[in-house]
Amino acid sequence: MPVARPAIRGATHTRRGTDLKGRNPHGLGPSARLRPSTVVTAGILWLSVLALALLGPSRDLLLPSLLAYSCGFAALLRLWRHDLDFLDDPRILLGGAVLLRLTLFPTLPDLSDDLYRYVWDGWLSVSGVNPFRFIPEAPELAGFQDSDLFSAINSPEYHSIYPPLSQIVFLAGGAVYGWAGWPTAAFAVKAVFMLMEITGLAFLFGAVRAMGIRPGMLALYALNPLVLITLTAGGHSESGLILGFGMMAYGVAERKQKLSWVGLVLAGAAKGIPFLLGPLLLRRQWEESGPRRTLGAAAPAFLLGLALFAPFYFPGVGQAVGSSADLYVRLFEFNAGLYFALKEAGLWLTGADWGKTIGPLLRGIFLAGAAWGWLRWPIGSEEGFFRASLAVLGLYLLTATTVHPWYLTWGLAFVPFTPFLRGAWIWASWAAFLTYFVYVGVPQGLPATLFWGGIGIFLLVEGEGAVRDRLLWMAGHRKAWQIAPHLKGSLILDLGAGEGYVARVLRRGDRRFLLIDVGPFFRVAIPGAVYDGLDLPLRDRSVDTVLLSLALHHAQDPDRVIAEALRVARERVVVTESAYRWHWERRLLEIADRWANRTRGMTRSGEGAETPHFRTVPDWEAAFRDEGAIVLRSERLNIVGHRHHLFVVERPVPNQTDSEGGETPEEPG
Repeated sequence: MPVARPAIRGATHTRRGTDLKGRNPHGLGPSARLRPSTVVTAGILWLSVLALALLGPSRDLLLPSLLAYSCGFAALLRLWRHDLDFLDDPRILLGGAVLLRLTLFPTLPDLSDDLYRYVWDGWLSVSGVNPFRFIPEAPELAGFQDSDLFSAINSPEYHSIYPPLSQIVFLAGGAVYGWAGWPTAAFAVKAVFMLMEITGLAFLFGAVRAMGIRPGMLALYALNPLVLITLTAGGHSESGLILGFGMMAYGVAERKQKLSWVGLVLAGAAKGIPFLLGPLLLRRQWEESGPRRTLGAAAPAFLLGLALFAPFYFPGVGQAVGSSADLYVRLFEFNAGLYFALKEAGLWLTGADWGKTIGPLLRGIFLAGAAWGWLRWPIGSEEGFFRASLAVLGLYLLTATTVHPWYLTWGLAFVPFTPFLRGAWIWASWAAFLTYFVYVGVPQGLPATLFWGGIGIFLLVEGEGAVRDRLLWMAGHRKAWQIAPHLKGSLILDLGAGEGYVARVLRRGDRRFLLIDVGPFFRVAIPGAVYDGLDLPLRDRSVDTVLLSLALHHAQDPDRVIAEALRVARERVVVTESAYRWHWERRLLEIADRWANRTRGMTRSGEGAETPHFRTVPDWEAAFRDEGAIVLRSERLNIVGHRHHLFVVERPVPNQTDSEGGETPEEPG
């Protein structure tokens, strides 16, 4: 039964007038004097991007590129954490974003060869050939195969899988390639994509302002070196996705339903993956406005989608694209987290490569998890929608067989809108650069371990509260099942109740519970009160049973607590405790107890605060007898693990009726 230090439950660390979402209660815009250190940090960010432009960045110069990339990343985080007022100025934020993009635009990194495929598809389209109909090495395309472009494209044995909006952008490259060749065609594609991405960024800026979020929070996307390397320099089609995401975010923030649907369709028509967020948007608007208005708002976007897809349709297009997408899942592997772990485990256990089975299996796991999110994730607020979106996108990446660096931009666009797992996404956007070292011979396991290991740490730290509460709830069910047969009477006092999860499970029929602890830890709708840890504010024999579930070892004076419990109990006292037999068991219990309770707000103070009061089973039994109680039952509740022990004790009472005992107390508020 811990003693809490003074604290406000639910309090969160804030930075200079902003809450956890970055909202500024005093208004938007710069409010602090420009400091020389701010100018220096902003200069370092720009110089780092300039260095990346001069370095290519190319595979031959990955180490110096990593140094420049890391310096730029550190400068961004420094500005975000300490100079948010500076970034709140739209001239700084948006102007800086455009400046950094113009700095990197003239480069053509060799970190990806997707641009060749983009121009190839555009070349086919302007030549009157549907890019989805034939694989590049098909004999029907023999007239195109004697070009340098054909020799440079990736996966010539697969159909194109780039959706229609991206194919429309590719037309710019295809039109230029016929008369200017490479690399002019690549720059044409990059220019259109950059304009789309900057437009999407403007929509994102409008969305954060509409939600009352400080504009500077958008720097986590707008000034992120990963976005600059992959979209501006690399020219990836995610730029079209960002345009759609920006429109959707603005539509959600301003409750412009038609615009949000148009944004979703454009994002999906650029990459495909955003359609996974469609059920979330449908459910949110359905609950908000009803089916008629929701379907009416979605109809124009649906027609837009048909118009974009129509020029590329032919019988069998779905099968052609679907077969290539399926092969990507089954055969392609890059920076996969869960996939690599399961594959290595299967190889170690059986000696066989289970990759072709694990890929489709993980796809099924993703669909099941996404379905749960679509149906159950709370999305009543704008932030809830963005949380759910990040969860779905994150789960997709976790279960994917291929996670290229530019895939991280999907989630980075929504990171400014919610603190939900923000640290994990930011870490991933830095660590993604490490995966490029695979191209120069570094085994995939090393960068993948660093990438996913760091994400795992952030998930544990940032998601610890939610995970901890779920584990405590599960533990409450298990403890309740063990305790239930030994309770007597209808009024139970849960002394040292903690969150109150055990009492919530045990409360059945006419059984009532009172919760008492040394701090306001309760998270259930059961009457509870805080006391000093010594004297219970109840009359003698005023409750039927007192329950002490894993609480005595936290008490400053366990014997005093036992005496008080026996005093107020009319029937019995039921105790569960962590016991030990050997000294090393006690040390392990002390370590585990400190770790498990370090974030629950349940720290003890005063005399005896250094270590919990764990005892052996005979010592606990002696303590009960010393208080004049009879030990009716003493048994271990588990077979393996720490010694979780049950004690059922009663105090002998004079030969008198229960009516002569104490009064039933008023339930504490």
